[in-house]
Amino acid sequence: MTENTDSNPLEQALSAAKDNDQQSIRRALRAFVQSRVFVKLDQPWDGKSFPRSDMRLLFVSDGDNRERPMLAVFTSKAFCDIYAQAAAPFDYVAEVDAAWACLGVPGDAGIMVNPNSVPSFRIGPEVAGILREAAEKDVAEKSTPRNVNTAQD
Repeated sequence: MTENTDSNPLEQALSAAKDNDQQSIRRALRAFVQSRVFVKLDQPWDGKSFPRSDMRLLFVSDGDNRERPMLAVFTSKAFCDIYAQAAAPFDYVAEVDAAWACLGVPGDAGIMVNPNSVPSFRIGPEVAGILREAAEKDVAEKSTPRNVNTAQD
């Protein structure tokens, strides 16, 4: 595993997360959903415009469970670069809100933050599904027109 000596608030929260400490895990999850993360793509994208429907995100295996897909997200561009050679044809990087990344997680998949690096963090399929549902709800609320009552004279 490769370790990055520079860190941002998300990396600090991930480093502090302990396997059996629910509070530190919750802090890491909270930091994750409030962060911008990097994803690797199979085609160029600016991370802002509407993505093409044929664009694919990089998925990795869940450690020894090679059958379970995990969306690979990275806390910095440096961690993307570490994973560059193993990721072909996913040669493109975009910075996105973590909530947006959660929208790309299928029901049977989880999320792996900084795969094969330190700090890393595993979000299992059940929790990834909860995060995806929360992101979907947020998108739906933001896209629903609000009724504005106007007083008529």
